[in-house]
Amino acid sequence: MSQDNLRASDADREKIIDQLRQAIAEGRLSLPEFDERLRQVYAAKTYGELTPLLSDLPVPRDARLARTARIPQWVTVMWIPWVFVNSLCLAIYLATGAGYFWPFWVAVPWGFALLIPTTIGIGNHKQGDRPAIEGDDGQATGRIDKDR
Repeated sequence: MSQDNLRASDADREKIIDQLRQAIAEGRLSLPEFDERLRQVYAAKTYGELTPLLSDLPVPRDARLARTARIPQWVTVMWIPWVFVNSLCLAIYLATGAGYFWPFWVAVPWGFALLIPTTIGIGNHKQGDRPAIEGDDGQATGRIDKDR
């Protein structure tokens, strides 16, 4: 059975209206287009009547995805030499018959020195230095989330 024939709820209509508001804020719709689509949303009774209203708009990113903490690239670049140098020190330590664990004196001070800018930088990154850009993933067709 096609879900296009299922009746839409007020919550479904509100989701569509939120997406239309986002589209007008981004300049994707003019005010007359927004008004026309808003009237169609309130007149719609089924999902099939709501789906075409978003078909020419990109799918908005889920707000949770935009807020997920990604490690900034500069942090990865900063830690890569630390990993390789300490891997090399550990390999030399193991190849020379172990004994006193001298790689500690390479890994720990350098690691603490990198940890300070990393925590400050990631803390600032999480506060939203740079706003997420809608549509980074390219164009997609607007669809209503009908999964229940």
